[in-house]
Amino acid sequence: MLFVVIGVILLVMNWTGVGPPAGWNFDLLGDLWKFAAPFLAAIIWWSWSDSTGRTQRKAIERMEQRKVDRRDRAMEALGLGPKGRKARRSQGGPSDSAVRTGAAALDQSEDRDLGRRQEPRL
Repeated sequence: MLFVVIGVILLVMNWTGVGPPAGWNFDLLGDLWKFAAPFLAAIIWWSWSDSTGRTQRKAIERMEQRKVDRRDRAMEALGLGPKGRKARRSQGGPSDSAVRTGAAALDQSEDRDLGRRQEPRL
């Protein structure tokens, strides 16, 4: 891709009259090779990359990384991922078993009810 970008930049510089490429011509025996070299390099690079399997390997690696990221996001959204557990523990909340069963919430509500019952009535 870099070679194609370089070739396009050279063409634009020639057409706008900026820099050294402004004086280059498109004659077959002249400076045409200077414009064609980046595009030929891109063709050679892509041919080599495809023939060795590099392109396919990179595509598979990107797909596998997306799978892992998607799985991690889903686990964190459920509160089961490593970040979710750390966040709950750092907040000083109840243990994982209490969160799962709701025992801590039940204990707190019973304590509040007992407190109300023990208040003297006037």
